[in-house]
Amino acid sequence: MIEVLLAVALGVLVGHFNVFSLKPQVIGKFTSVCLIIMLLAMGIQLGANEKLLGDLGRIGWQALVLALASIVGSVLLVRLLESRISKQLEQSKQEAKRR
Repeated sequence: MIEVLLAVALGVLVGHFNVFSLKPQVIGKFTSVCLIIMLLAMGIQLGANEKLLGDLGRIGWQALVLALASIVGSVLLVRLLESRISKQLEQSKQEAKRR
């Protein structure tokens, strides 16, 4: 968990200081691609879990609902944070230009 928080904090710093000089549209596309890759990796991990697949008939809908809720929750949280952080960065840049 700490690795995830450190990665997010590092990303915020990189974005705030515009280390790579990327436009917001490019960052948005990069974020979408990374999110799709992450979801693909989660799907691969679920599909490779023999025990989970073996128990799928027994746990049935609970597993499907849990997996879908995890995916939807992750996507919504990332989008919410992306929007909020983008607004804050834009405000910060505008304030820096005024000075």
